[in-house]
Amino acid sequence: MRRVLLTVAMLLMGMALVGGAAAALVPTTLFPLDQEVGTHTSAAGAVLGIGLMAAAINPPGNIGWVRAGILYGFVVLAFEAGAHFLLGSQFHLAPVFFGLAFSLALIGLYPHRRALVPATTGAAPKAAPAAKPVEPVKVTTPAPAAVESEPEEKPEKKD
Repeated sequence: MRRVLLTVAMLLMGMALVGGAAAALVPTTLFPLDQEVGTHTSAAGAVLGIGLMAAAINPPGNIGWVRAGILYGFVVLAFEAGAHFLLGSQFHLAPVFFGLAFSLALIGLYPHRRALVPATTGAAPKAAPAAKPVEPVKVTTPAPAAVESEPEEKPEKKD
C-alpha cells in the first residue's frame, strides 16, 4: 500500500509543479528576470515535475528524483524565509506547506528510508587492497593407460 501511495504522491507533486510552472509563464513575460540571466524558472519547475512523474513508476530505481522531491520542500522553506527576513517580502505559506507536506510524504512512504541519505564517514575512501598474484596451477595428467576392450558379442541367429 505504501508503494502505491508513494507513486500517487510523486505523481501529484509532479503534476502540481508542472502546472505551477505553466501558470508562472504569464507573469514572468512582463518582467522576465530569469531569462535575462540565462535561465528559465518555469522550465526548471517543469523539469522537476516531469522527472518526479516519470520516477513515480519505479521510485526505488530513481532515488535521485525522490531525493530532489524531498529537497524541494526544504528549499522552498529556505527561499520563503530568506525572502521574508532578508528582503522584507511577504511570507507565502501555501508553497511552504505544499513543499514540506510532499517532502514528508516522500520520506514517510519511501520503502528504504535509510537509502535516502547516502552514507558518509567523513574520511577519504579506502583504496582497495592489492590483489594477490595468482600462481599458475600445474596440471599433470597421467599417461593414458592401455584400455583393453573385450570383443563384441555377436547376436546368435535363430533358425
